[in-house]
Amino acid sequence: MSGLRLSPELVAWAELAAALVNTRPRETDPPEKLVGPADVEALLATCPEPPRVVDERDVPALRALRPQLLAAFEAGSVEAFAAAVNPLFDQGATHWRVARDERGEWALRPLTENGAATWFGARAAHALAELVLAYGIERLHVCSADDCLCAVVDVSRNGTRRYCSRTCASRMNVRRHRRR
Repeated sequence: MSGLRLSPELVAWAELAAALVNTRPRETDPPEKLVGPADVEALLATCPEPPRVVDERDVPALRALRPQLLAAFEAGSVEAFAAAVNPLFDQGATHWRVARDERGEWALRPLTENGAATWFGARAAHALAELVLAYGIERLHVCSADDCLCAVVDVSRNGTRRYCSRTCASRMNVRRHRRR
C-alpha cells in the first residue's frame, strides 16, 4: 500500500523495478534468480497490465536492465538518476502517447516496443522517474542493513523506510540492541 499520491500502476512498476534489480547475484545472496523464462514469468506475474510473452532471448535482455536500474537506485542526485534512466527511454520506447489501455482507461503509454526487456524497461523507468520527480531521489535507495544489498522503493507516507523488508529491519534492531 502506498502513502503517496501516485497511481497504483506507477507504484507497482517502481516496485517491479526493485524486484528485477533484486534478482541479481549479490555478495549477501549469490545465486542468480533470473535463470529462465519461468523466472521471468513469475516476476512479471505482478505486473499491473497483462505481461508480455517471454522466451529464452528475453532472459539475458532483462538481466542487462539490472545494472541500469541499480544505478537509478544508487543515484545520489537527480542528475545521476537521469543518467541512469534516460538510456532506458532511448532503447526503443522513446515516443509516448496518451491512449486507452487494456481496461479502456486513459494512460500514458510508449508507442514502440521491441521485446519484453524494452517493454519492462520503459515502464520501470517511467515509474521511477515519476516517483523521483514528485517526491525526490531519497525515495530510491539500497537497503540500510549492512549485510543486504537489495533495492528499495520507499512509497511510505513519511519517506523514512530504510530497509527492504521487516526481516532486515528486525535483524538490525536486534544487532543494535545486543551491542548496547
